[in-house]
Amino acid sequence: MIKTQDLIEKYQNYSDEELMNIYEQIDDYSDEAKEALMFVINKNGGLNGLNERLNKENEKDELISKINKQIIELINDGNRASEIKNKIQYDYISETEIDELITKNINRIQEEKSDREIKPRTIFGGIIGGVIGGTIGGIIWGIQMIYSGHMLYIFGIGLVLLSYAFIRLFTKQSKKNIIVILITIISVIYALGLGQIIYELVGYQGQ
Repeated sequence: MIKTQDLIEKYQNYSDEELMNIYEQIDDYSDEAKEALMFVINKNGGLNGLNERLNKENEKDELISKINKQIIELINDGNRASEIKNKIQYDYISETEIDELITKNINRIQEEKSDREIKPRTIFGGIIGGVIGGTIGGIIWGIQMIYSGHMLYIFGIGLVLLSYAFIRLFTKQSKKNIIVILITIISVIYALGLGQIIYELVGYQGQ
């Protein structure tokens, strides 16, 4: 049986949210767990203190969410980091935190923009990835038809994922890019055709 002291040491490493989650289900816990939990909660200001800290965290999360929306709007309007900082209110969070939020949002928007851009790497990398993924997928598709005698369409999902994985590997871009999507579709069609050709050449080999 786990001792109360062991549970105390365990609960001391829990966040306020985790402690509250346990407290709300306290009836399902052993007497030792109840004693340990209340000891830790009381040591850190009791239930009132726990609730106050959680409320402040929720308020801060809501404030950060609101600030993030403002930052994104200002970035999309063409404002620079210094201009953004002067145009938003952040009385309840530190200057360091606001700088981090601005930098994080600027980087994220730039990454999303770069992800959607059509570059030489998008086309040439996509073609290379599509051919490799489609060829491997086509061989697998052909083999499964050779030994099963029919199309297992669940493998079709695998073909999509395989082609997309190779295309993303060579382009460093995601499905948010229209060229990546188009080449993935072409690659899957190529894989299906290659698999059918392999099957027709070899024929059914199942028992």
